[in-house]
Amino acid sequence: MKQLKAVLTIAICMGYTFMAQAQKTIKQGTVTYAVEYNLPADQQSMAGMLPKEFKVVFKGDYSKFKMDMGMYATSVIFNNASNETLSLTEVPMQGKKIAVKMNKDQSKKMRELQSGEQDFEVTPTTAQKKIAGYNCVKYLLKDKESGVQSEIWTTTDIQIPTNSLTSPINGVKGVPVEFSQDASGMKSKMTLKSIDETAVADIDFQVPAGYEVMDFNALLSQMGG
Repeated sequence: MKQLKAVLTIAICMGYTFMAQAQKTIKQGTVTYAVEYNLPADQQSMAGMLPKEFKVVFKGDYSKFKMDMGMYATSVIFNNASNETLSLTEVPMQGKKIAVKMNKDQSKKMRELQSGEQDFEVTPTTAQKKIAGYNCVKYLLKDKESGVQSEIWTTTDIQIPTNSLTSPINGVKGVPVEFSQDASGMKSKMTLKSIDETAVADIDFQVPAGYEVMDFNALLSQMGG
């Protein structure tokens, strides 16, 4: 159950505040991120199970991200226009399929429970480098309460829809291409590898047949919220 909670946490702790301006708009395709982890001691046993890359398909206002860990898999569908999220988790060994829908306020609530109500001081820098062929600039983010500093690299070469991984990021200009997340102590760093502009199928935001719909408050209760 602890591992299932960890998957739900990293997958559905989302919000939407990011706006980008870019030279080239890509309306559909697949974005791939390389992933590195910094796990706390009680989650080290998960290291070998965690994927080394994430793929997010996107089309119009919708994106879909899937984390498959063998014993269970979670898909997250994000609506960039309404800020709604649909999480679909399958646990084959237990014969369970769980669906959770969250609106904008619920997504914000989830993010605050997992990472705290963070207020960042964002400072642009002159540092530049290329990531996946895109020209990128660095921003420094300082948590006003803890003083902890992190960095994020963005590009204005392109514009792609905000997805469930980039939605918590705000205060920067451009598309995030290298950034970090902290979900209940599970720290991960995402770095853009590629964007495939091949057309993708329409993304369905409806709960598929066979899924048990879990109320948002029931999810919070299971996660100790």
